[in-house]
Amino acid sequence: MAEQVILRFDEVNFEYQHDKPILDGASFSVRQGAKITLMGQNGAGKSSLFALIMGELKPKSGRISITNGATMAAARQVMAREDLTLSITEYFAKAFALPPANLASRISKALAAVNLDAPAESRLGQLSGGQQARLLLAFALIQNPDILLLDEPTNNLDQAGIDHLIEFLVMYDKTVIVISHDADFLNCFTEGVIYLDI
Repeated sequence: MAEQVILRFDEVNFEYQHDKPILDGASFSVRQGAKITLMGQNGAGKSSLFALIMGELKPKSGRISITNGATMAAARQVMAREDLTLSITEYFAKAFALPPANLASRISKALAAVNLDAPAESRLGQLSGGQQARLLLAFALIQNPDILLLDEPTNNLDQAGIDHLIEFLVMYDKTVIVISHDADFLNCFTEGVIYLDI
């Protein structure tokens, strides 16, 4: 049986300013369970593409199809300033409209997946840049999304953290789209490239 397409762009056009296109007739599809790299120079539109996938931006024309209401989560690059006063538990509770009864055990699994050992009552602002980077990733993972979007996930991770992330992504059975310039990291698990040419 052919694998189902989970995400499709059909002739998508997008621009912030008139006559300065970011995407011009972009068409591609991503199979369920695929691990895809999004590459291109700075300013080519990688982050805009993520925002279009997430529905935070709307295309000027063309169609973006997400199969069967697939869920999505993105690991951001930087912790939001307003989150720095939250405890780890309060931060993860924000990932859900209604926090699940088993939130503590889900937090524990998400932290284990990113190899982070920190007390649940720790304030985000007290954590190092590397710990915050792992938390941003864990925040996306705890949502167990059908499509996981990672923007430069190896920034602020040491080699042990990168190795742990690779191990996790290799075993992860859902769709992953990752923006990264780290070729060694990408070569370990991705199986295709969408290249945006500026």
